This record gives sequence, structure tokens and C-alpha cells, in this order.
Amino acid sequence: MLTSIIVILYGLGAVIITLYSIGQYHLIYLYLSNYKKKQSYPRLPEMKEEDLPSVTVQIPMFNERYVAREVIDACAKLNYPSDRFEIQVLDDSTDDTLEIIQERASYWNSKGVSVQVRHREERWGFKAGALRDGTPYAKGDFIAIFDADFRPYPDFLLRTIPYFADPKVGVVQGRWGHLNRDYSFLTRGQTLLHDAFFMIEQQARAFAGFFLRFNGTAGIWRKETIIDAGDWSGDTLSEDLDLCLRAQLNGWKIVYDNDVVAPAEIPVTMLDLKVQQYRWTKGRGQVIRKLLPSLMKAKLRPMVKAHAIFDLLNVFIIPGILLLAITSVIYIYLLDSNPVLHRFLIIFSFALINVALAPWLAWLVMRYYGENNIRATAKQFFSIFPPFLIIIAGIPLFQFTALMDGFFNRKSFFHRTSKYNIVEKTDSWRQKMYSPREIPLLTWFEGLAALYFLFAVFLNFYLGTYGFLPFHILLFGSYGSVFALSFAKS
Repeated sequence: MLTSIIVILYGLGAVIITLYSIGQYHLIYLYLSNYKKKQSYPRLPEMKEEDLPSVTVQIPMFNERYVAREVIDACAKLNYPSDRFEIQVLDDSTDDTLEIIQERASYWNSKGVSVQVRHREERWGFKAGALRDGTPYAKGDFIAIFDADFRPYPDFLLRTIPYFADPKVGVVQGRWGHLNRDYSFLTRGQTLLHDAFFMIEQQARAFAGFFLRFNGTAGIWRKETIIDAGDWSGDTLSEDLDLCLRAQLNGWKIVYDNDVVAPAEIPVTMLDLKVQQYRWTKGRGQVIRKLLPSLMKAKLRPMVKAHAIFDLLNVFIIPGILLLAITSVIYIYLLDSNPVLHRFLIIFSFALINVALAPWLAWLVMRYYGENNIRATAKQFFSIFPPFLIIIAGIPLFQFTALMDGFFNRKSFFHRTSKYNIVEKTDSWRQKMYSPREIPLLTWFEGLAALYFLFAVFLNFYLGTYGFLPFHILLFGSYGSVFALSFAKS
């Protein structure tokens, strides 16, 4: 009985990983087929200054004392006709952030830049609630959104607004850059998580005309699109994915331009990274529950529909990895007493096509930083890939809990990711407000997981079954690292 259960669970994990890999390999194929010629990129129309429409820049904030000044100043320096440009700071803060915002608003208003401050005492709907509350008061026909940790370049609007000459375009999304990419082992690993999504996945979907994501920030909405899609909703923690899916199901198009970049601060502590990943993963679970039925019923081209469903459900790679990892330890023990299981192991080994996926994605991204020079690309690869691998192998337990929370718990609370204005290597987050102080209970289970996979390493040596040894060493090192880094506190 136990043997059958383990084989089924192990096989299920292998199937999930394989399906995920097939989808990702197809995206890589689309990317490689198009990225040099960029033939599927929409051409940026030329637009005279007198034809530029009115734009409102919204900056949602909650307790952002370390970055409020910088983001307001960056947005105030955006190149755009002042008579068609305003900034809305949507603030829910309970600390002195509001005072900083009001000081910067007063300064820029005196310089001729319209900066309006809307402060809420009640934080209903969290970020989505702030955006929903501010949109009716936005004077612009188009609304650009920047989170507090972003620093858009001055030409951001001029490089994105002309896309809206196409009346079917409802959203234009830019790429996230990184202010503190080389700050630490942890930040280097996270940059690859973001870059693989934006540079490979998002570009490939743009080339192919598939559904795209608005990523919550560094993008612009047509106000009409927001209203037509049903406005911002606070019933999920992924209000961005929720609204952009509804918009595309209503026939609106999203444009993604990989060359338009807005740099942002990456979380610098493991606990902040976990808060971010928990919110994003729980939100994905909520959106799946909310919109998957509508997506399944939608009349779309078969490949568009298939990839829209894949993009929504690819989060299931998390339980797939967990299943494979946990059951592999028991599996090698059962192999010793039941040689018949070797047959199933060979069958399930097709999941190993995923082994090449991560380094291939990393290499494709690192070509950008290495400027296609082999030596420079290799240097970037060996600097970025190890921490990336540790992150993706070490946080699935935390993400799985968040995913289940999203599926089964309708109550949502928005835990913000702390920002400390970390840009230079000499900057420090320690002793600052918002720095993490409480260790989540789940962290201790990550410690137990590290011990479990350490036992697996010894079991491999004891039984002389070395096929799983690299996998178990990776899991031990990853869970051990995530556990240890969770205790780096102020």
C-alpha cells in the first residue's frame, strides 16, 4: 500500500514538472525564433507633443518613509507636458511617511508639477482599494502606476504612451530593472527570477500575441479599460493579475516593451522575500479560483487559450517540486527492497527534461548582461545562477502554504514588502524601521526539511543509490540556506 502511494505521488510530481517544462520550452522556442528580429513587436507610433493625451501617475504607498521622497522625485521628473500631467500619491500610511509626501508635494507644486495627495484613514482593499479610490479623481485619460520602490527613467511616458494610438491597447507594461542587483547573494538570485520572466516569458508571449500580464507597477492603463474590466478589486492579493485577465477577456490588448525599463529595489532580507512570495503566490491561488472558470469558457484561439491557462496554472510547479522532493527520499529506500520500482523510476525520469531548463533560462538572460560575450556571460552566469537555484529549490514549502491559503482561505491581508532605499553595497537595512523581527512558524519546518534532506544524503551513501544524490544535496543546501538566512535580523 505504502509503495503504491509513493509511486503515485512521485509520478504525479514528475508529470506536473514535465507539463511545466513543456510550456516553458515552448516559450523559449518562441523567444529564440523572434528576439533578434523582434518582428512581432508593435511599432511605436510617432506622436507630436500637441497630440499627447493627459496622464495621471499614481503612486500607492503604505509606510514608505525610506523611499517616498525618491519615488515622488523620480515621477516628478518624467518628461511630459505639464498641462497634461499630474501625480496622485495614494497614501495609507500610519507613520511619518505622510509628512514626507506632503513636503515633496508642496515642493513640486511650487515648481509647476501637479502632485495631489490622497490619504486614507481606513485601509480597505489595501493597494487595490487605494487605486480604486483614486481613479475617479484622476484627471488623466491614462494612468501610470509605480510602486514606492521604483525609479522610472524620465522618458518612460514618452516611450509608452504612443502605443495607445491603437484603440484596442488597454495596457502597456515595461520591464522591471534592479537598483541593487549586486547588493548581496540574495539579491543576485532574485534578479534572475524577475529577468527570466520579463526577458524570456513576457517577451515570448508578446511575440506570439498571447495574453500578457500587467505586473502591478511600471505600466500604464487606459482609464477606459479599468472601468470596462470592472475596476480594481480587493478580493484577491493579486489585483494586477486579476484586472489584466478580466481586461483581456473583454478584448483589450496588452503591449509589453522589453526595452522600456523602470529600476526598483529588490528585497534584501530572506523574510522580506518570503513576505513578497507569500503575497504573490496566495494571490495567484485566489485569482485561479476566481477567474479560471471564465478563462476556460472564453472563446479564444486555441494556442492563446492554452498559454493563458498555462500562465495562470504554472504555479503548480511548486507542489510538483515538493512531491518529487519529499517522496524521492522514501522512493530510494523502497528501491532497495523492491527492484521492480526501477521500471517506474525509468518511466518517471522524463521529468529530468526540467533539469536543463533552469540553466538554459539563466544563460539566455545572462547574455544580456554579458553583452553576448561568452566570457562575460559565463562570469555573470556563475555569479547569478547558484543563488537563484538555492531560492527556487528552498522556498517551495513556503510558497505551497501560500498557494493553499489562496485556494481555501477567502480572508486576505496585505503584508507589504519592506523597502529601505538600499542602492549601494554600503547601504544597510539593519536597525531601520520595518526591518523583519518575527520569525514565521513555517521557518522551523524549513529547518526540519533541511534535516530531512541531510538524512537523504546519508541514505544515498548507505544504500549506494547515487542517482538522487545531487538532488538531495541541493535540497539540503537550499532549505538550510533559506532557514539560516531567515534569522538575519536587525
